[in-house]
This record gives sequence, structure tokens and C-alpha cells, in this order.
Amino acid sequence: MAELLNDMRAGGPSAAAPAVSRPAGRSLSDWLPSLLLALGVAALALTVLSTPFPPLLDYPNHLARLWLVAGGAAEAPFDRIYEVDLGSVRTNIGIDLIAAAIGPALPIERFGQLLVLAAVVLPPLGAVLLNRALFGGLHWWLAGLPLLAWNWTLVAGFLNFQIGLGLALMAAALDPTLSRRAGPVGAFAARALLAGLLLLTHAFAALFYAALLGGLALGAAWEVLRSPRRIGAGAGRAILAVLPVLLPFVVAWLLSPALPGAQEDPATQTSWQGGFDIRTKLVTLFSGISIYKSPLDLIFVGLLALPLVWALVTRRLRVHAGLLLAALGMLVLSFAIPPKLAGTYFVDARFPVMMVLTLAAALRPELALPGRPARPGLEAGLAVALLALVGARAAWVGGIWHERQADIASLRRVLAHVPPGAAILQTAHTMTVPARRSAPRGRYYGGGGPMLYEHQPALAVFWRHAYVPILFASRGKQPLRVLPPWNEIAGPDNTTAVSVHRLLDSDRAVLPENTEYVRAWRTRFDYVLVLNADQPDDEGPMTMPPELEPVADEGYAQLYRVRRGPTRPSGGTVGEAGATR
Repeated sequence: MAELLNDMRAGGPSAAAPAVSRPAGRSLSDWLPSLLLALGVAALALTVLSTPFPPLLDYPNHLARLWLVAGGAAEAPFDRIYEVDLGSVRTNIGIDLIAAAIGPALPIERFGQLLVLAAVVLPPLGAVLLNRALFGGLHWWLAGLPLLAWNWTLVAGFLNFQIGLGLALMAAALDPTLSRRAGPVGAFAARALLAGLLLLTHAFAALFYAALLGGLALGAAWEVLRSPRRIGAGAGRAILAVLPVLLPFVVAWLLSPALPGAQEDPATQTSWQGGFDIRTKLVTLFSGISIYKSPLDLIFVGLLALPLVWALVTRRLRVHAGLLLAALGMLVLSFAIPPKLAGTYFVDARFPVMMVLTLAAALRPELALPGRPARPGLEAGLAVALLALVGARAAWVGGIWHERQADIASLRRVLAHVPPGAAILQTAHTMTVPARRSAPRGRYYGGGGPMLYEHQPALAVFWRHAYVPILFASRGKQPLRVLPPWNEIAGPDNTTAVSVHRLLDSDRAVLPENTEYVRAWRTRFDYVLVLNADQPDDEGPMTMPPELEPVADEGYAQLYRVRRGPTRPSGGTVGEAGATR
């Protein structure tokens, strides 16, 4: 493996532009990109490691599940609530396997930070390695690629997906060397093995790897499109390169006890959520560069793109044609794929993320004009400017994350009143789209976007050993199963925090998808948690039902105890665990 990594440095330049002449000896432009790239990665790491709980949508949910997988499910009361079965899932369990192996040796909060660090750093680092393998050596342009660490799938907390993208890019970076040194049979076996590991991490990681292999097989030059014969030959090479990736998918399909989406009715596994909307799809394209749908996102990425524009105008943009065609395919899929597929949400928003990373790996701008020597001073200045952009965006994101630590502190204080074994129902002060634009930064994905705090109650699982109905435990997707009778008040994927007003009319209200358990708040839950309580609810003020007794009010988070009678309306008494017995 070390020999393969060393041999990657021999990767030659693309045929799209002639190599730039370099003076003999090791110049400033040779070592400075490495240093600045390391500093950029350090800026990303500082943002993550200085934030105890990054405000990422699914992150608290994943963290609670990982704590259970690492041994928490064997502790009371969870030994009667959850069952862990890593053998029941064939994909999307990369971080679960790590948790089972080393999670018990680390505090769960530190373990989670390391996973977030990998989700932030690996995708841009993978793009750097692939670009280096294609064009040879490190380059001043690569100092700016850590700026692409921030996107929608990261703020959504899709940890397996993000880590898988980075690993897929790294695997693709090895492929030119594998093809040269391992031979056809060895390359096939290596690709199948890497694809299998990527499939365990996330299905989209293996698919991304297949797309990258197909693009690499098409070749760097545009001649592949010059004639039908060359198109056919290129397509044949791409198919042969992708075939090894299909093998793990076939094995997983044949051996998996349940495929993703098996928990849902086949009629609802795929959804366009209101039909195809071109405007929504155009907005979705920004998921690859936007972390908070802010104008600053466009400014940062626009400044990063300026060297590309200049190189394109002056015909000094080096490209890998095959990967550009792969990126075009991802663009098409962004429009063709529905938002919900196989019971998984935000599917279409993942392709723009892959497209942006592919473009970053496939392009390299040069500054020197034909016949003129390289200008190390100018290159060094641009590399420093790119690092400044990386640092500025990391500082902006870090500022938002640090602001939201006050919410986590508020939540921790109210949950301190919850005894072990209690069942907690999460609610929130929900806000209209216009009102969300004035909410504290980081609580929503941009103006009017999804709530980024709705899975925070899952922190009660390892903080207080309490039950919440929102943990991801879908067949074929997570190795966690909710045992009876708790499965009667468990929410499947996409469970949300309903408006606190639903407590008043839960018997007759039309509840959001996957929240039917809310109707049992009087009979099956011990506490009601209200989040975003320092903001006005879109339905106005309300008087809490008489069954609720105030326990704690910390501004952002409020806690109420469900008053108990000798019996419940369901006919059974309820202990502190909240399940009728």
C-alpha cells in the first residue's frame, strides 16, 4: 500500500493543457501548498474539536445509537428496550462497526467529535488526493479545497455518507496506480474489495466510487467523444471498470435479511413529496456548497472559483474529461432522482455534493501562459489567499456552532431533572418560514429550512438513561431494534418534533408523518420536553394541559412532568419507564 501511495506521485498531467515549465530545484511553490493545505485541514479540525456538540441535524440521534451499540444497550433500562444486531444490516453501518470495536474505550462525546472530524475532513482531503493522482504533485489550487468541507449533508449530520464520500475519493485516487501495477485480475479484486468496504460504510459511497471509476476509465482527453467508435470504446472501458463494484451489491442483496426501506409500505418508499418542482430542484443544487443557505456560502465558493474562471478564459485550465462527464451525470441525477427513495430522505440533495467534489478533483488551474516560466511568487500569494478563505469560512461556521452550545447547555440543565428509565416526548415551538429567518443562527437550515435541533432529545439516552421515541431503528438501515412494548411508541425515520399545540388536540389532530406516538402522551410518557421555547410558536401562546406540571424552564428548553393517576386511560398502571404494564 505504501508503494502504491508513493507511486501516485508519478501521475502525469492531463492532455487538456501542456505541462508548465518549472525551475530546477525545490522552490517555494513546491513545499508551500503542502504547508497551507495542512493549515487548512487544521482550521477544519479546530472548528470541530472546539465544539462539544456541533448543531448537526441527525448527529444526536446517531450518537445515542452508537452509545447503545458500544454497550449501552446492555445496561438497564435499555436491556429491556433495545436489541443490537450488527448482522442484520449490510450497508450504512460504518460508524456502528467502529463504535462496536472501539467505542467502549472512548467517552461517547469525544468519539462523536472524532466522527464529525472525519465527516468534515475526509471529503476535501479525498478530492485533494485524487487531483494529485491525476495531475501530479501538490499544487497551490489544492490549498483551497478544504473550503468545500461545508455542505448540506454535513449540517444534516449524514456522518456515514460524508465519511464514505471521502473514502471513495481516496479509493479512486489509488486506482491509476492499481491499474498499472496490479494487472487486470488484481485490479478487479482490489476494486471489489474496496467497494465492499465502502458499501458497509454507506451505499452512496460505493455508488460514488463506481461513478469515479467510470469517469477515470473514460480517460482524461475529450477525444473519447470525437466519434461513435470512441464513445463505444470509452463506454466499454467504463462498464468494465464499474463491474467489480456491482459484486458487493449483489452479495448484499442476496444475503441481507432486510433491504433499506423494508420498514415502510412499498407505496411510500419512494416519494416526490408534492410532485416534481423545477424551482425546488434548482435550490437543491446548492446543497453541494451551502451549509446554511446564506449569501456568504456563495461568496466563499465564488471566490474559490475565480482562479478556475481565469484559467478557463486564458485556456490554462487542465481537466480530466472523464470525471467531468461523471460530474455531469451526477447533475442529471440531481433532477431525475426523487427526494425520498427506498425509505431514505434527501436522496436528490446528495448528488450535488458528489458533483462538487468530483469537479474539485477533475480541475486544476494554471497561471503561467504558454511559453512563459512559472511565477512561484504569484502562486504562493494565491495559495495564501485560498487558505485565508478556508480559515474565514471555518471561523464563520465555528462561530455559529459555538452560539448553539448555549442551546445544548439549556437542554442539559432541564434533562438533569429526569430520572433514569423515564420516557420523554419531544415537542417544540414550531415557526413559520418567515419567522425562521429571524431565529438564532444555526437552528434552521437557512431561512425557512428544516429544524436542525429536532433530534437533540436523543442526548437524554446517554445523559440520563431515558427513553425517547426518535432513535433511528429502521430495518435494513440501522442495527437497532426497539423491543415490545416500546415499539408501540417508537417513531421511524424522519420523526420530527411536533408543535407543542398538538398536546391540546392530539386525539383528533392530523399529525406530521411518523409521529402517531404523540397521541399517547398522557398514557405512555413521563415527561414532555419543549425545544425552541424562547421563540414564538407559529400557532401563538397556549396554556399547557392540566395534566402537565412544570419542572424546569431554561429558556430554549422547558420540561414538564405528566401528572400521574392511580390508573391510565388505557387500563394499566405505568412505572417510571413509561410503558404500560
